[in-house]
Amino acid sequence: MSFRGNKLEQMAIPMNIVMLIAAINEYKGKQDLYKQQSPQILETLRSVAVIQSTKASNSLEGIVTNDKRLKEIVEKKVTPQNRSEGEIAGYRDVLATIHASHEAIPINCNIILQLHRDLYKFLPIKGGTWKNADNIIEETLPDGTKLIRFRPTSAFETPMAMDELCNYLRNERNKEKVEPLILTGTFIFDFLCIHPFNDGNGRMARLLTLLLLYQFGYEVGRFISLEKIVEESKESYYATLAESSIGWHEEEHNIFIWLEYFLGIVLAAYKEFEERVGVINLKKGKKNERIENMIEHTIGEFNKEEIRNACPDVAESTINRVLEKLKGEGKIVSMGKGRNAKWKKIL
Repeated sequence: MSFRGNKLEQMAIPMNIVMLIAAINEYKGKQDLYKQQSPQILETLRSVAVIQSTKASNSLEGIVTNDKRLKEIVEKKVTPQNRSEGEIAGYRDVLATIHASHEAIPINCNIILQLHRDLYKFLPIKGGTWKNADNIIEETLPDGTKLIRFRPTSAFETPMAMDELCNYLRNERNKEKVEPLILTGTFIFDFLCIHPFNDGNGRMARLLTLLLLYQFGYEVGRFISLEKIVEESKESYYATLAESSIGWHEEEHNIFIWLEYFLGIVLAAYKEFEERVGVINLKKGKKNERIENMIEHTIGEFNKEEIRNACPDVAESTINRVLEKLKGEGKIVSMGKGRNAKWKKIL
């Protein structure tokens, strides 16, 4: 565990971690100003974030469906027709519970089991119980052989380990001696190292991340999908977990490797939120100018979905018109056809 012996209270915090926390807290101090923007715009951002979070968190576990079907499931317009859709619907409902009731949800073993049960309520698989067999975290090498990266807590020890972890969180919150962001990141890291369920550990970790951040006053996950940012950096996500977990059983691991990644995700979300609110609230210039401004500041390829997310109040016809205009001027080129086609700037 990362917390035994008051380790977190006593250890020296590296300067890079201190700077990340300071930057996040600066954005947190401004989030109420962002929330004073147009309710219609914020509702659009919320809707987009829910869809992106549901898609990304499940996609990380290989659970996918097409975008049209995903949107219909998230909006409860259809019923799940297979296992993947059942898992997506379960994530949707637990995410909605956290969004709506985070202040009233204590984090303890019973609640974690209840949320896991709800994650699987559309499936014949029973959720809401700790794992009944030891599990391993392994990597498949290019030649097909499997390499064991980490052995989580045994099934026998899991109930005690989770009880200890939840008690640690409660006690540290009461003492208020550990920075909330460090406390959140450490709790999630130890949860992943325990790996308490037969299935669904990654999704539960991301849901608990959102819940803890909300409870500590960090609301960016309501408007920007943290799960999408994790998915876009999944190589770093898995590599950081693997590196930081070395020596975890012996309590000799380096938690700061993981915390740097975790805090970077939160900071990236706040930066994206500010950028979107800034684009939305440009007082000068028309909607087409805002789209051109967004494209001008884009690095690498982009698609129409990214434009829609950055300018959620702009109609599809306006986006198409601007893209055709810039294409005709030789400033951008299409990399394919269809709604999801990629575009890139011509340097």
